[in-house]
Amino acid sequence: MLVNTYAHIQQSSRVELGKKFESGFYAKPEAPSPQAVPAAGEPTISMTALLELLKNADPKVKAQLRLALLT
Repeated sequence: MLVNTYAHIQQSSRVELGKKFESGFYAKPEAPSPQAVPAAGEPTISMTALLELLKNADPKVKAQLRLALLT
């Protein structure tokens, strides 16, 4: 009975939230994301160089990285 009585009150807010979510989720970014652009003076590294560093890393460092990525 409660849902039948008050369901119409939340309907418009649900529709509006759905539209906002859809427009944000399916929006095509026109500029690269802030994470993809290195900050001024920040060193950059290629993906292959990073993978080589990780392959040759100390096993203890690898374990810490794995733990950080999985938690």
